[in-house]
Amino acid sequence: MIGTKSKDLPTVHQSPEMMALRGYITGADETRYDNQARETLRMDVTHSNLIQRWHDLVFDVNMTVFRVKEKLYFHGGTPAAHQELYLRRGGSDTIFLYDDSKTLGQYGARNGMEIHIKDTDPYSISAHGGLEDVSQVEKYVMADEDYDKLENSVRAMKRREKEKAAAKAAAERAARIAAGEDLSIPEEPQETVEEVAAKIPVGSRCEVAPGGRRGEVAFVGNVKGTKGVWVGVRLDEPQGNNDGSKDGKKYFDCKGDKYGCFSKSENVVVGDFPELDPFASDDDDEF
Repeated sequence: MIGTKSKDLPTVHQSPEMMALRGYITGADETRYDNQARETLRMDVTHSNLIQRWHDLVFDVNMTVFRVKEKLYFHGGTPAAHQELYLRRGGSDTIFLYDDSKTLGQYGARNGMEIHIKDTDPYSISAHGGLEDVSQVEKYVMADEDYDKLENSVRAMKRREKEKAAAKAAAERAARIAAGEDLSIPEEPQETVEEVAAKIPVGSRCEVAPGGRRGEVAFVGNVKGTKGVWVGVRLDEPQGNNDGSKDGKKYFDCKGDKYGCFSKSENVVVGDFPELDPFASDDDDEF
C-alpha cells in the first residue's frame, strides 16, 4: 500500500507539539484541589428533570447520603424523600447510593466525581420544564388604557418631554414673530401645463426614470386627485403601473395593462430613444 500508515505516525508522546498542547490543557489539573480543606469534596451535580448542572459543589466526605439529599433539596427543589442519588465515578462506573445512613467516603466518593439526582416524584415542580421553561409562567399583561394612565411610566415621561419640546418650539416661534421675523414658507412656483407641454410635446419619444424605460409621450396635463402637472407615457414594454387610466378615468390609450405610467416632468427626458430590440447584440463586431 502506498502512503503513510497510521502506525507510522508519531504518538502524542512522540510529538513535541502535542505534548506542549497537552501540558497547557492539563497544567492545573494536579493542583486543582490542593488548597481545599481536609475531608472536603468538590463534585458536580446533575438532575433528571433539569438541564442545568451545578459545578464543584462542596461536600464533606463524612456526610451521610441523607444529609447530601437535604443539601441538594435547596439546589434542585426535590425533597429528600423523592431523591435517588447515583455516584458517577468515571466512565460507566455508576453506583446507587441506596443507604441513607452511609457516608460519601464509604461509597468511595472523590474529588471530580458527579452526583446525579433522580426525581421520583410524579408531581415534581421541576418536571416538564417547571423550573426552567419560562414560557409556562403566566405573565401579567396590563391593558394599554391602564398603562396610559400611569404617571411614572416611560410612555408618560416621553409624552411630557414631547409636550415640553412642543411648548418650547411654540414659544420660540411666537418670539420670532413678535420680533417681526417672517416665518411663512414660500411656495415653490409650479409649472403650468403649457410650459411642460412645450418642453415635453405629446408624441415625442422619451425615456422615463427610474429604470430607463422607453416610450412615447401620450399625455401632458392635470390628473384628478393629484397636484401638479403629470406626463403620461405609453411604454414600449409592460414596465408601468397602469393602462393609461387613473381612478377609472382614461387619459391615454396603451397596448394593455402595465404599458402606461404617469411621471413628473423632471423624470422624463425627450430625445432620440428608439424602441429597443430585445434580441439586438451590444457587440459592434457582430451584425
